[in-house]
Amino acid sequence: MKVPIVFRFGIAAKAAVLIVSLGALSALANFFVLEGAQSLDRVNRAMIERVGPARLALSDAKAALNDVGLAVYKSMSASDLDDARMASREAINQIAAARRWISAVADYFPARGADCDVIQSKLLYLEGTVRSLRDAILSSDKQRRADEMLDLRFDAALDDALGQMNRLTNLLGAESREVLAQAETEQNSMSEVIVAILAIGTSLIVILALALVHYSQARPLRHLSEAALRVREGGAMSLDLDENVLGRSDEIGTLARSFQSMLTKLAEAQESLAVQYARVDAAINNLPQGLCMFDAEQNLIICNRRYAELYGLKPELTVAGTPLRSILRERRKNGRFSKFQEMALVDHIESATGRDPIYRIEELTDGQVIAISHQPMRDGGSIAIHEDITERRKMDAKIAHMAHHDALTDLPNRVRFHEAMEMALKGAEHDHTVSILCLDLDNFKTVNDTLGHPVGDALLQAVADRLRACVRKHDIIARLGGDEFAIVQIDADQPVGVTVLAQRIIAELSAPFEVLGHQVAVGVSIGIAMAPLDGDTVEQLMKNADMALYRAKEEGRGIYHFFEPGMDAKLQERRALEIDLRRAIDSNELELYYQPLISLDTNEVSGFEALVRWQHPTRGMVSPVEFIPLAEEIGLIGVIGNWVLGQACADAMKWPSDVKVAVNLSPLQFKNNALVLQVVGALAKSGLPGHRLELEITETVLLRDTDATVAMLNELRALGVRISMDDFGTGYSSLGYLRKFPFDKIKIDRSFIQDLEANPDSIAIVRAVASIGHALGMATTAEGVETEAELLQLRHEGCTEVQGYLFSEPRPADEILSLMAHRTPKLEKEAV
Repeated sequence: MKVPIVFRFGIAAKAAVLIVSLGALSALANFFVLEGAQSLDRVNRAMIERVGPARLALSDAKAALNDVGLAVYKSMSASDLDDARMASREAINQIAAARRWISAVADYFPARGADCDVIQSKLLYLEGTVRSLRDAILSSDKQRRADEMLDLRFDAALDDALGQMNRLTNLLGAESREVLAQAETEQNSMSEVIVAILAIGTSLIVILALALVHYSQARPLRHLSEAALRVREGGAMSLDLDENVLGRSDEIGTLARSFQSMLTKLAEAQESLAVQYARVDAAINNLPQGLCMFDAEQNLIICNRRYAELYGLKPELTVAGTPLRSILRERRKNGRFSKFQEMALVDHIESATGRDPIYRIEELTDGQVIAISHQPMRDGGSIAIHEDITERRKMDAKIAHMAHHDALTDLPNRVRFHEAMEMALKGAEHDHTVSILCLDLDNFKTVNDTLGHPVGDALLQAVADRLRACVRKHDIIARLGGDEFAIVQIDADQPVGVTVLAQRIIAELSAPFEVLGHQVAVGVSIGIAMAPLDGDTVEQLMKNADMALYRAKEEGRGIYHFFEPGMDAKLQERRALEIDLRRAIDSNELELYYQPLISLDTNEVSGFEALVRWQHPTRGMVSPVEFIPLAEEIGLIGVIGNWVLGQACADAMKWPSDVKVAVNLSPLQFKNNALVLQVVGALAKSGLPGHRLELEITETVLLRDTDATVAMLNELRALGVRISMDDFGTGYSSLGYLRKFPFDKIKIDRSFIQDLEANPDSIAIVRAVASIGHALGMATTAEGVETEAELLQLRHEGCTEVQGYLFSEPRPADEILSLMAHRTPKLEKEAV
């Protein structure tokens, strides 16, 4: 491929053309001075071949020696051994170079060989001195340097070598002058001709150069500078130049095109900068914090909109250059100044000019709270961030309040109560009395379960309001959780003061509450402990007050009870019983007893009620009255109930096929959604038909979540299981429950049977229940039958089934088969 050749005639090319033209003119002058030129040629040859190179070599040698001095002084002053080693190596290399140059001088001037040999010996001595000095420096042997005077020896050797070179230089100079003097005579004869020719040539060169500079350089440069001035004054980012200038191929054209390209890029950069500035401005003005920047004279550089909004600044005060003093005056004028900072403006300004970072919180007179972070800048100015933390402060205060107060009642919580107790007990050390009352609402759970949690919550709020009205201003009330409250009474005449307070609280909380359209009646039980008599720590007093509360509940609720030392032993006994009960389940200490159910139609045993018993290894037989409530309280009733269900079904499989087994279910078992599956499992594992299992529940089961409970009962009924309502008439009996679910049997509580002969009302109740059962197709069983008279009365009133000690006490499972040998009991002789 043929590459085209392009010739660019720049300034250098034009100058070359001019020189060639002048050379032709100079040839004429050279013709006349040819002889003189030949003479000069001989002189020049001599100078070129001998003197010039020799002097040049000598000059290089001297320069090398100067470098040697610099390198050695550098090695002596180096702090690092590697730097010193490199500097010494450089000095030795320069000495070697100097020796080579001296050898060249000897070659050019053999007559001066002896002088060159002297210099060579001086250089060798200098090299040895440098090596010794290097070794001393690298070994850090300052003593050697001092003893051998290496520094002075080096200086002397260097000066000596340079002196010899200067002497040789002078000798060569003298010889050069002799050569030049010889040529001077020959040159003078032709000097006049040469001067004339050179004068003419010089005049021509000046004229041509001026013309070249004017037309090729000055005029285009003037046009270029004029265009640049227009850009500067008019702000235009383009050159208005002649196309011929831009199209030139020389340096002027290159400069013009480069300038044009620079302006194009500058215009692009200016546009990009404007975009970036707009983005930065948008970012700053959309910050949620106020930002301001001041220079070293405390004049405003920049601030954003949020800063002006925080302090209500007018637009003219947000302009760059506004003094800080003017802004502070405006803030004070419009009420956006520190609430607690009444110092003079000059003091405020001085605090803003500090050179240390500052973070402070200012509360303004209008209620705002501003956090200020002040950061000084290197140029003496500063930048600050102003953030409105008013809402954050309120939220922090709210969070702090919530951390120490109950969300529902706004009473102090357990944490705050303990803190208050600690402070109160410190006062008790100085003969102040402190009493603690632990309160627990009676029947609150029933209200909460029957009427729902919204009513329960509203009731707790109403209780809190009544408690506030009962105590003095400096007494402390707290909600510890659920329906538990506590009160600290300080500096009262004790025990009278706390007794009066407890009586007042019981009276107030016993009065009915109107809550969300419901009239609710609850009571309260109170346990009281006093410091220092009953303890001197929060934990001990709370523990003792809890034990007193437990005693109050045991003794009938709705009363108060002071702590007594013996209570702790009883509580420990209860805890021991709890531990034993947990172990009893795993140790198979529980067993089932069975009490027969007698059909009044056939006078035969129709079934047995399963009753759990606990045979303790040391306590003996533990009554269900003791451990069943405990099991319900500590959450073991589900485990025990499931075991009773499975064991009863397994035992019933050993009985005649027409004898059923009745199992009591705790209301708490219905909270377990797996109850139906447990029944299915017990039936499947034992093989007992569903119709032989009878589940007894109390009315309490239907008080909670009636629809879900009824659905669960229907699932059990679908298995063929019979459902009985136990203890009918003792609690919240309602015919509505009988209508919601068609029970198979109603069991009349023993309390009505025991009073049957003496109380006509009991007879009326039994008669009514029996009539209801007959009307609804339900069997009626009377519990607790102990006399023949009770049996006759029950038969007369229409009961279908009886149960009691008249027939048999509860018997162990291994005695049931022998009891079944006489299915028809002798009613008149079986009473126990």
